[in-house]
Amino acid sequence: MKMVKSLLLVSAAGLVAVSGAQAADLPVKAKPVEYVKVCSLYGAGFYYIPGTDICMKIGGYIRFQESFGSTGITAGPFSGAPATGPGAANNRESSADQSYRSRALATFDTRQQTAYGTLRTYLILGATSDSSQFAAPATASNQVGLYANRAFIQIAGFTFGKASSFFDFISSAAVAYNAGHTYSPDTGDGGHIVAAYTHQFGNGVSATISAEQARRRGIDYLGSTPGGGGVGQTAAADLSGTGVLQDIVGNLRIDQAWGSAQVAFAAHNATASYYGSGPGGAALNEWNGHPGDKWGWAATVGLRLNAPMIGPGDYFQAAFHYANGATQYTSNTPTTINVFNGQSVGFSIHNDGGFTGTATTPGIYELTTAWSVFASYEHFWTPSLRTSIYGSYIDISRSDALNNAMCASASVAGTGGTLTGAAASRALGCDLDSSQWNVGSRSQWNITKDLYVGVDVIYHKLNTATLNAAGTATLTTATAGKVASSSYLTGSQEAIAATWRIHRDIVP
Repeated sequence: MKMVKSLLLVSAAGLVAVSGAQAADLPVKAKPVEYVKVCSLYGAGFYYIPGTDICMKIGGYIRFQESFGSTGITAGPFSGAPATGPGAANNRESSADQSYRSRALATFDTRQQTAYGTLRTYLILGATSDSSQFAAPATASNQVGLYANRAFIQIAGFTFGKASSFFDFISSAAVAYNAGHTYSPDTGDGGHIVAAYTHQFGNGVSATISAEQARRRGIDYLGSTPGGGGVGQTAAADLSGTGVLQDIVGNLRIDQAWGSAQVAFAAHNATASYYGSGPGGAALNEWNGHPGDKWGWAATVGLRLNAPMIGPGDYFQAAFHYANGATQYTSNTPTTINVFNGQSVGFSIHNDGGFTGTATTPGIYELTTAWSVFASYEHFWTPSLRTSIYGSYIDISRSDALNNAMCASASVAGTGGTLTGAAASRALGCDLDSSQWNVGSRSQWNITKDLYVGVDVIYHKLNTATLNAAGTATLTTATAGKVASSSYLTGSQEAIAATWRIHRDIVP
């Protein structure tokens, strides 16, 4: 029995020794892999960045669209092009009978909890290619620059960076592919630089105070070309307007189940820049001083009403804007619009104000008045099919003194050339007040949750300013398709444009 016991003990000891030797030969155990984890704190699409407590969502979209406009009517919102800037003068090669755009955007949204609340950063990087960029085949390139139209930080109610203006309320892009051609101050796609604080009172009520990128328009004086903006450093007033103060914007807003409403106010520094050129050149213009400070202002009231009783998702939105010396708070359309249509020309000048004196004695500085209204209704026929109807109107007006001083300059600068032939006053037929309006409709089919196609048709009408009682104007320099010194009739203009689009969201 003792011998059996001894054999068992020896066998067990041998097994332990062999097992230990094999264990020593095994590789070291690998560290656990850090898998990307879903972050459910801020909604769908967020993931924790590995090794951090930061949640990030990456998204974006790809879009293609084509526009078709009225033949031979160019510049500003009459171009029919997807871009909103002034167009070229009229000929078949440069007019916007047809144009196209391709765009891609990538979005990066990060959130993190801190002792001061949620810390958020938001970035949009985009690249846009327009047909106008490839007008010269010999030099055309399909390479486009990268831009950022959103880049901001938010924490504890503060917003810093490129976001949307807190003066904005309605979203024209939500109901119109031709949003850039409507008359509203919506900073929308392009974004706006802000430094703001928003306080939440509860129950959907909030208030914001914000220092924002100045919305500055041209300033005119006798001897300059109306609508031309800066007039050169040898003039009595160098009106380039660089280095002016930021605009101050405040709003009071409510967002609830029935919809939302907002009132907002903006103070805008419309002061001319420095007199002449300093002894050290343009960099020392401040040595000569400048005209007294002049402040413009703007106010808006907006309303959105949800209408689920008509259709799930239906809503109405409208906003009214009024400005004195701050016309860009009523519309983001170009400063000067010249529209050539055959031998007829219409034009509109959007400026902040001007001087009523002469080139050597500027005189009194008076401000331009503007007001605009935008309204739309969107109806959902089915959850995937919707139609919107929208319209807008803008009116630009000036005092007799400012109107007459601008008329005395006898020329209007714009993208379609420089027009001359102005009488000296409103009484003699030179009336630079003008108005514009449009109405449009967009229908959109969401093929899937993230893919849609649609079409938008818009009608524009420009009620032109006039240069003299005869209703004529002269083009001082030849421009594409137009002969210098020819006499053009001034008259109201109209145009129709249509845009179709296909759009795919990527993790919206």
